[in-house]
Amino acid sequence: MIRSSLLALFLTSSVWGITLTDINDKPPSRQKNFLIWQFLHQDINASAASEAFYQVENVNERFLFDYAAKTDEPEIKYTAMCMREQACNLPVIEQDDCLMLALTPAKATALKPEEREAIAARLNNRFGNTEWLRAMNQESFYTSTDNLANETTLFRLAGSGYRRENFNHMLSYDVLEALVQSPYFAQIVFLSVTDPSMDQLQQSLSAVSGGHFDPQTHFFLAMNAIKYGKFDTALEHLKEAKSRFYSPIDRDKSVFWIYQITKDQTYLEELSRSLDINMYVLYARELLGLPTENYFTTLPTTNNPSSINGVDPFQWRSFAEEIKASTPDTLAGLIERCDGNDSIGVQGYVLERTYEPYIHNFTMPYDQYMANLSNDQKALVYALMRQETRLIPGLISRSFALGLMQIMPFNVDTISKVHPLKPTTYFDMLQPEISIAYSVSHMQHLIKNLYNPVLVAYGYNGGLGSTKRLLTEAPRFLPGEYEPFLSMELIGNDENREYGKKVLANYVMYKKILGEEVSIKAIFDNLTQPSQSDYFRAEALKKQLVRN
Repeated sequence: MIRSSLLALFLTSSVWGITLTDINDKPPSRQKNFLIWQFLHQDINASAASEAFYQVENVNERFLFDYAAKTDEPEIKYTAMCMREQACNLPVIEQDDCLMLALTPAKATALKPEEREAIAARLNNRFGNTEWLRAMNQESFYTSTDNLANETTLFRLAGSGYRRENFNHMLSYDVLEALVQSPYFAQIVFLSVTDPSMDQLQQSLSAVSGGHFDPQTHFFLAMNAIKYGKFDTALEHLKEAKSRFYSPIDRDKSVFWIYQITKDQTYLEELSRSLDINMYVLYARELLGLPTENYFTTLPTTNNPSSINGVDPFQWRSFAEEIKASTPDTLAGLIERCDGNDSIGVQGYVLERTYEPYIHNFTMPYDQYMANLSNDQKALVYALMRQETRLIPGLISRSFALGLMQIMPFNVDTISKVHPLKPTTYFDMLQPEISIAYSVSHMQHLIKNLYNPVLVAYGYNGGLGSTKRLLTEAPRFLPGEYEPFLSMELIGNDENREYGKKVLANYVMYKKILGEEVSIKAIFDNLTQPSQSDYFRAEALKKQLVRN
């Protein structure tokens, strides 16, 4: 049952809609932003839209365009209209400021050279640099140091197709040295080494050694160096990354790769002693035959009707701020406020945050909503849930993903058409029963095509279409000395890349807890077998066999 008066209000809103009263008394937050987003999609007048819009925390394009559809403010409507102009209209936009708002490197790729020159001459850098338009008319890029700043603007912002067509070639020593000094070198590295089509530029970057970059850039340079067989350079970058990384999983991945290159057992042993529970540590412990013990699965509870269960998003936001400031000395008071029978997820979160990195929360607070699932399905649901929300049901993301399983509103709309559980508002998705049921429906669609938990994680986070492209548009996850690890490290979407790693570790742990221990090494091996890991590559192999 949902006891919060706030959630009762949300349920009532299915009939009456979100009101300004609902919005005005809430603190600035993504939770309030979600209320405002819904309000702007209702039948409201310009005055009400204005009152709501100017309470948004961190306005983005989505809010700007939604507000422009409701407001009578000429400047807002004008700005949104200009920003939305298509590339083909750029040469005929009459107002210079509107043209600058509409202009982007990606749109400019569709223009003729003379159109780009005319726009550059017309704007003449009055609203910001537009010399990159003239750079776009060059015959070659990254072949001299004369115009690297504008060329780098195009490299970064004109799109992957343009980048592949114009920048994928070997670099001279002078150009490479100049790029290393660029403030955008980290982005150049990232966009190059994570794109399998940028192989020529990758080879040039494999010559970069030394330097004092951010740790992730050192790490990407290491992965690229491994790809081209430059192991001494890779070790240099990995040791620098290890010394600079802050988070445990990032330090552990550096140690893991040092071991992969050197095969020095002391690095494997160092990795096994990490306090974190991640895929690198679990792999090391499996190879060494060592257990993982620094986690808990159960907690004592009481019949506390006022216990904080994490369903109310605003109550949770306030309580989360207290948790951030908690210490072992203040822990008891926090636990007393979340020790109810339906608050295990919150209590586990409090303990984990207070004592991290020493203990880890692998409780299973929502078993009653998974009675019809197999242990493997349950392990996968909990693995996804733990990564999505740390088992807290009232979370709303910046992109407005909702609840325990972070279901996006558009997915709610789609699933609700066929699912027997019908939410009356989006806020119903904060109820564990509905969130889990909808995620299982979505997950069933994924596992018909993706047979490995890592790939299911990619699909859940980034979509099935994105995962299909990941598997079929480049030679990833194929047998090789450093596979599937190298493919996993070089996925171009940051969130998707790290999400898959963390869900895998959670899955292995929950399988163990549920009495069906699984080998993480076997999961890695399966990833490199297309006929076993996913439908898309398995079907491609079948067709190839038929043709042969």
